[in-house]
Amino acid sequence: MSHSMTVVTVVAVLVMVACTDNAAPATEPEGTPASLSYAFDGDSMEVDIEGRTEEVRLLGINAPEGDECFGGEARDTLIGMIADQDLVLVEGSGDDTDRYGRLLRYVYVDGENVNGRMVAEGRALTVQGDHRYNDEFVEIGNLAAEAMLGMWAPDACGPAPQLGAKIVEFTYDPPGSDDERLVDEYLTIANSGTTPLNLAGWIVRDESSQNRYVFKGLSLKSGQSVTVRTGCGEDRSDTVFWCSEQPIWSNDGDTAILQDRHGNVADRWTYAGNS
Repeated sequence: MSHSMTVVTVVAVLVMVACTDNAAPATEPEGTPASLSYAFDGDSMEVDIEGRTEEVRLLGINAPEGDECFGGEARDTLIGMIADQDLVLVEGSGDDTDRYGRLLRYVYVDGENVNGRMVAEGRALTVQGDHRYNDEFVEIGNLAAEAMLGMWAPDACGPAPQLGAKIVEFTYDPPGSDDERLVDEYLTIANSGTTPLNLAGWIVRDESSQNRYVFKGLSLKSGQSVTVRTGCGEDRSDTVFWCSEQPIWSNDGDTAILQDRHGNVADRWTYAGNS
């Protein structure tokens, strides 16, 4: 799919998001009027609501953190969309606030869903969950990644990564209790290129802002692979252990992202889960 065709398709999906039966009309969504006071990053901000200050987390998306690849660009894009604009905050169908007490909201400007636009331009990725536009955001996010827009560009934050690094196997929901089968939750990365691949400083992450595994030092010859297991164990040349105390990969849908030492995305694997 060409870049121009992708943009047209993304716009069509955004219109569908605005006009779905579960949403208010695109021209005048029903919600709470607000104005931007300060943007912390590409998915969270402080707003003024009739003289009251509230923190808002954009629902269904996750932008790179400020110190991560493309974090500054994501924040700048959000500011460009909403600064000095009349905002409308629209509630989702799930929780009203997150664990930090921030309001979880869709943000609209002139009838446009800002959350969806951030995903469509590759400034944020979709966080799958029980919210109104989950399926639409997944579709938009896939289109943006396929078109290598924004954070999905191979050289988004430095020289493009060496070709050949691929996620080739993924077990995100092993049989039995997830908490008791952490070493059986894993993904495998292979070097399908023709030259050795030095993974030192490379990152495996999910859709959240918390879960990151950083390779300390490992080289894969052409055709070799390494498995990253969620639980604890002794690292070997073909297996490393995240040593997380809880599952990393959500059974309800998630994205595994492989980034090089600069933060460029080398590969991704998105799944919709078991629901």
